[in-house]
Parts: sequence; structure tokens; C-alpha cells
Amino acid sequence: MTTQNQSATEEKKYFNLYLQGIGYLNSVRTITRHRQSYLKVSVAVLQGPADSADYTYIDCTVVGIEAKQLISHCAQEINSSREAVLACFTLSDLWVSPYIHQKGDRRGQPGAGLTSNLLSLSMIKINGETVYIAPPKENTSDESPANATQTPDALDTTDRPETIDDLEAIDSGDLTDGTEDTMAAHDAA
Repeated sequence: MTTQNQSATEEKKYFNLYLQGIGYLNSVRTITRHRQSYLKVSVAVLQGPADSADYTYIDCTVVGIEAKQLISHCAQEINSSREAVLACFTLSDLWVSPYIHQKGDRRGQPGAGLTSNLLSLSMIKINGETVYIAPPKENTSDESPANATQTPDALDTTDRPETIDDLEAIDSGDLTDGTEDTMAAHDAA
């Protein structure tokens, strides 16, 4: 009986992978699977030199409570082709998500994309105007490092990467493999 009590009081320990970066938010949508709804957003992550940055596309499930509120509040701007929404973020649990192409020359062929969980946002800019900065947090040894809340002047731009035309088809659930939510960024390549 003491063994059962000991294991109940012991905490589980995890190895976590956190990704912090800056990128453009695109395509906010709600996906319903197995009677549960998930808020999703695509992130065009900036990487490389500020004057010639490359984009890495990651499809994210928004899991942070505050992040869900912020994304929902800015959904119209994020989905608008006239608005550029730049954000500093923290992601976790990056994985490769395989799928089968549904359209184009690669129809029926396997593909893969990056998928992650969006935990938090530390800054949001819409068309270069800062609309949200997270309050500073006390840093403890169990938490991830504080997010950058300021962006370099080189990244104050309203240009954003092209969005994918066939996201609606992917999000509608017409998929051969249920693991493909949206990796249309790789379809466009």
C-alpha cells in the first residue's frame, strides 16, 4: 500500500523542447476532430540574416490559454491579406507530420511538414504597430528563458510571406492521412 501512495505523490518528470522565435501569423482556423475543437494557426518563422530572412512554415495548435485569447482576438487581422501580423512566440513539441498530397502535380504522393504547439506570445505587431507586449515574468529554473519582447528595426516590416491557396481544402478534413492538418506551405514548394 505504501508503494501505491509513494507513486501517487511522485511527480512525473518530462524532457521539454521549447522553440522561441519571431514570425508572421497566418490562417487562423478551428479544426474539429473526434468532437473536440482545436484552434490552429500557421506561423511563417523568420530565420537567417535580417536583410534576407528565410521562412520556415510550422502549423501550430494553440494550447496556451492566453495565446488562445490573443489569437482569437486578432483572427480577423491574421486572416486578412491586407494585414501583416508579426509575433514573438514560444512553441513546444516540434514534430514532422506526414500526409498525402491532395492536389496538383504531386497528388497521391507522400509529403511532410512541421507541426508544433503554440504555448505563448510575448509580442504582437500589426502592420508595424505594437498591439501587445507580455508583462515581464519572474524567471525560475523550471521555466523557459524569457521571450524577446522587442524586435530589431530590420524586422519592422509589413511584408509577409505568401499564404497558400489550398488551405481550405486541407482544413476541410478531405485528407487521406488524418495526420495532415495543414502543411500546404510545403505543397507550394
